Amino acid sequence: MRRQSMKRYIAILAVALLLACTACGKKQAPSDTLDSEGLVTASTQEMIYKNSSYTLRFTKNEEGKWQWKDDTTLPLDQTLMQQLLDQVSALNTLTPLENPGDITAYDLDGPDRTLEVKNDDGTGLSLQIGAAAEGGGYYMCRDKDTTKIYVAPDALVQLMDRNIYELVEMPTLPALTADKLTHIQARGGGMDVTVARGEGDSWLCSGADVSDRMTALTALLAEGMKLESCVDYNPSSGALPICGLTDPAATVTVNYLTSTGSTDSFTVYIGLAYEDGYFAMYNDVPAIFKVSAATAQALLDLLTLGA
Repeated sequence: MRRQSMKRYIAILAVALLLACTACGKKQAPSDTLDSEGLVTASTQEMIYKNSSYTLRFTKNEEGKWQWKDDTTLPLDQTLMQQLLDQVSALNTLTPLENPGDITAYDLDGPDRTLEVKNDDGTGLSLQIGAAAEGGGYYMCRDKDTTKIYVAPDALVQLMDRNIYELVEMPTLPALTADKLTHIQARGGGMDVTVARGEGDSWLCSGADVSDRMTALTALLAEGMKLESCVDYNPSSGALPICGLTDPAATVTVNYLTSTGSTDSFTVYIGLAYEDGYFAMYNDVPAIFKVSAATAQALLDLLTLGA
């Protein structure tokens, strides 16, 4: 009798264990999302994206900062890089289309855009991004697996369509109120002008009061003069004359006092007109930037003070 009870107990226990294992297996089954474990992790070391115009390759350096593989001296804006990584990471919540229909219309066999993420352990993924979806976003598949079609958000594609110079970390020029300025030198077109602070808020050029003609420039300096965008980094020698920067229209040096009372300065070079602004260079940064027409004009106007 005891033997039969023991057999019955063992049988019940075996069934219970089987059910528990089955339930556990169901919980661990992979979801139907793009990647249930996330797409970008701390071990992500390389990212490559291609659009219809160019291919950009990025790697992490020893300090954990992203750099452009083709030119590691180019200063990448880490915030902009993180925006792209965040968009890629957020793709893990996407689920495939229920009825994809004819996939030939999605342009996934030869897509304009691809994105690869590689981890330090050799794992990674490849995304193919094809035609625009009717309701917004773009059709996408992973690792060329067209049995599952997803819709990537517009934000990801917009970030992937930026060229390398749009990812450059832009220099920040100091914001200088009038009391911090000492004198400004301008050279160009055969003119050489120095404007110095006089008493109070006055400005003097060769002894003449030119305060009323300094209003626009001092306002720009108080806000912090802006370099709008990067046009070229480490430009070739042939790029400088094309942009009018071998013999700039104006070379302007702003001299000022720092918060500690020491003296400092920065120099801006203005070249030819470009789009709705002007080509420019800043200090010894090996790059060609764009400044607004208003900024360029305020600097060029300094040369008229010596006329």
